[in-house]
Amino acid sequence: MQSSLEVGDEVVLTSGVFGTVRGLDEGVVNVEIADGVIIKVARGAVGQVRDPAGQDRTEPDHDGELSEEN
Repeated sequence: MQSSLEVGDEVVLTSGVFGTVRGLDEGVVNVEIADGVIIKVARGAVGQVRDPAGQDRTEPDHDGELSEEN
């Protein structure tokens, strides 16, 4: 999931923080968490990607890990 992130994606970090992807680098994601407030996090900190309707685009696997829906 982290490898398919795109600028503009709505995400939820594993800490529970909601935000919008504003920039991507090899192992880092810049996430806007409030107007003009951008934090730099490791890609692994992205726990969920949400679609525009606010629904999760990820769901737990049988072992509890998150994976993309097909």
